[in-house]
Amino acid sequence: MNLRERKTQQMVIFLVILVVILILFFRFPYKTNSDKVDMLRSRRDSLQIEVQKAEAAKIRLPELQEKIARLEVEWERAKEMLPKEKEIPSLIQQISNSGTKAGVSFLLFRPSTVVQKINYSEIPVQIKVTCGYHQLGRFLSNVGNLARIVNVPSIRITVGKDRAVEAELRTQTYTVAKGKGVQSGVPSRR
Repeated sequence: MNLRERKTQQMVIFLVILVVILILFFRFPYKTNSDKVDMLRSRRDSLQIEVQKAEAAKIRLPELQEKIARLEVEWERAKEMLPKEKEIPSLIQQISNSGTKAGVSFLLFRPSTVVQKINYSEIPVQIKVTCGYHQLGRFLSNVGNLARIVNVPSIRITVGKDRAVEAELRTQTYTVAKGKGVQSGVPSRR
């Protein structure tokens, strides 16, 4: 191979230009495209994982819909146990009747101000009674068996006259806050 020959010089120049072009190609466009390809591959993998999660959720959808239906039925039952605001006087009357049936004498029966909570309202009632020990037990049993929720968080019992006891009770009943509740049905799809 003689470098003085024109054909050899052209071949060397062609090879040098080819090498320079290849170097530039691999240095700039190929490198950036390779980075894009790697990024797209990782995105594809993450999307495949999301698709697998969505398919697993789709398989569980009937089970979750059944669970929602059961919870809605339970919620309706629980709402029946919580009086509406307009039903509070009748509930207080039921508590009073429970005491009368048990042979309890009321010394104090004072509803307090309503305490607003996030999803419900709490209605405290302060009660003071005098009766026998077993009569107090019947009264508390009657209150516990009411159709509505009535909680008795504290009782203070003191000895009264003639084998009687005096009991100070703090009772609470609850109402669902206005506008609160559980949305019915399955959420809409996007």
